[in-house]
Amino acid sequence: MRILKNKSSLVLLLFLLVSGVFWLPVFYADAVGDAYFSENTIVNLTVGGVSTDFTIIAGSDADTVVADTSTLTVTISSGQSFTITSADRKRLVNDGSVEYTCDSTQSSLTITKSSTTTVIITPSSEQACSIGGGGGSSGGGTVSSSVSTPTPTPTPTPTPASTTPTPSSSQTPTTLAPASVTVSGPTPVSRGFVSLAGLNLKEGDVVSAAGSADPDVYIANAWGYKRLFLNPAIFGFYGHLGGFSKVKKVASSTRDTLVTSGLFRNCETNDVKVYGVESTGEDTGVLHWVNTTGAQAVADDPEFFKKVFCINSNEFNWYKKGTDYTSVNQIPAYTRTGTVGSQSVTVTSNRVKVVDTTPWLNVRDGGSLSAKIIGQVLPNQEFNFSIFINGWYKIQKDGKDFGWVYGQYVTKI
Repeated sequence: MRILKNKSSLVLLLFLLVSGVFWLPVFYADAVGDAYFSENTIVNLTVGGVSTDFTIIAGSDADTVVADTSTLTVTISSGQSFTITSADRKRLVNDGSVEYTCDSTQSSLTITKSSTTTVIITPSSEQACSIGGGGGSSGGGTVSSSVSTPTPTPTPTPTPASTTPTPSSSQTPTTLAPASVTVSGPTPVSRGFVSLAGLNLKEGDVVSAAGSADPDVYIANAWGYKRLFLNPAIFGFYGHLGGFSKVKKVASSTRDTLVTSGLFRNCETNDVKVYGVESTGEDTGVLHWVNTTGAQAVADDPEFFKKVFCINSNEFNWYKKGTDYTSVNQIPAYTRTGTVGSQSVTVTSNRVKVVDTTPWLNVRDGGSLSAKIIGQVLPNQEFNFSIFINGWYKIQKDGKDFGWVYGQYVTKI
């Protein structure tokens, strides 16, 4: 994932579920920087398995531009304009219902919006238009094509309501929850949590413990709860977060003050159902619908709705689905070590060793062969790593992040 340029903005959005069951706010946060392109800029994406160049046209302006393997994610605000072209006349498919055009030399997509909007461009291997042909007029002009694509992915960062709502019990599930006792377990307050500011954090920060044997990445909400990105693939579903380079390193004590929650809701589809995640391995999990009334959920756990995090459809569909939970008490607490429910969770080594079949190994400032080389390491040297994604390890030296090395030339120990 490459963050080309970006600009900081923070927008707080509260929305009321149509069902009237409870308030669940969602908050959108962009990365940091300024995405103005003073000259034509080439960006390379993989299209149909082929490396393909596209051009961001000089004068393009956006809040955030993030290039991933095969997509370009553009966050743009009122008054800005962003143009990308394809000399191969590829179909510039996007999820913002923005029309692209093509002529004899290129296809082109220009994005302008009246409010802050994120558009994901996923070029197709097909050409946007074909030039030439048999009889008939061969006039010039521009061919316009409108493409219908899936609903844009919303930001996953949750913002809890300012007060705990009292959910309505009008939405009766197919199976009523049995009588149960109040959930006992840690709360942020029981761990000394007062505010995110007291931890030098803000809502929506993505954090990981520095120098810890636990390399997991979390996102925090204002109530003092955090959610785990169970698998690197899940983190990749949220490109607007800026990738692993934007993860904030915190002390283990800070991470542990925040209580981990495994309650999710698909806010992209406005699904009113809340699901609990059951960890079935270090990087795998199953979602279970918490099939109980809102009133019963709060009776069982007064903190219930403070723990619910918004996810998008990509993440929701990533999980396997299990049988319903009929009580809040059935939701397992995720723990990095020990057991989760009846499943044992094993923490693997977070150290790598450079193989002895290469004279040296380049260390880069990003997880890509195109990233800048910032140093070298030698055969048989060992390092802790904090992140592993797309075949690249982010290694540490003297307790601090050093850079990225290609996984083909190291082995886990």
